[in-house]
Amino acid sequence: MKRVGFNPWGVRGHWRCAISLYLTVPLLTGVALVQTVLLSRVNLWGARPDLMLLVVLIWALVRGAEEGLVWGFIGGFIIDMFSGGPMGATMMALVVAALLTGQPWAEGISSAVARLLLVTFVAVIAYHLMLLIVMAWTGFPVDFGRALLQVAAPSALFNAVLAPFARWPLNWLERRTREERFAL
Repeated sequence: MKRVGFNPWGVRGHWRCAISLYLTVPLLTGVALVQTVLLSRVNLWGARPDLMLLVVLIWALVRGAEEGLVWGFIGGFIIDMFSGGPMGATMMALVVAALLTGQPWAEGISSAVARLLLVTFVAVIAYHLMLLIVMAWTGFPVDFGRALLQVAAPSALFNAVLAPFARWPLNWLERRTREERFAL
């Protein structure tokens, strides 16, 4: 989070993201719609692409944990509005994944692609684990072994392969919204 002179709510002195909420909310709403309407039908040996998760993870890598947490909170809230699961489950799972992704634990890896693949794989597993914990805590029947082996692991591999393709447009967005140039 950066302290800046203007925020969209007109209150001085509050912390906010360098990228405006006027862009963030419609962007993440569009991502949620694409995920729930189009990508919900894609299933490759139990693996499903999770566009919102990829967007949040890559934004946390590109802009840091703080903005990744904000995007995870907003994106998770929007996804939870569209889902039939417990309210806040996806939000909590995305926040945990963004927090994990925004940490410097994988910066020792010299290859940017290898780092992206590893961070995405680990964060997707953490996302699914947190989602399962919240679902079990709220009374949904959960088979952890089956869910982790037949859903989380294939999804982690699939989303790790998709991550370099999702990074390209988010790198472009990051360059366009960098505070030195201008903020949307």
